[in-house]
Amino acid sequence: MKIFVGNVDGADTTPEELAALFAPYGTVMSCAVMKQFAFVHMRENAGALRAIEALHGHELRPGRALVVEMSRPRPLNTWKIFVGNVSAACTSQELRSLFERRGRVIECDVVKGGMCVG
Repeated sequence: MKIFVGNVDGADTTPEELAALFAPYGTVMSCAVMKQFAFVHMRENAGALRAIEALHGHELRPGRALVVEMSRPRPLNTWKIFVGNVSAACTSQELRSLFERRGRVIECDVVKGGMCVG
């Protein structure tokens, strides 16, 4: 089961740290940490549900309560676009504004040196 973990500090949180946090609830298959969120894949649904219940609101860092919930699929008829070679000075809001000229932007995130618009 794929779990969404929000309010993560990607610069200060490692996949290993998240795996250790979720491991008491079941087998962690993988963890991916982005800038402000992460995904944790757990083998057993029951363990994933226990982790969601136990860790939602948990403060991994003081003052940063995690948002832990089942990952929801991307809405139908949407595409994820990778945008490379973007200036480090460009903000996600600037990139969002550029793409919104062509249509609705559901999500726009800075992802480790790049931008991702979905």
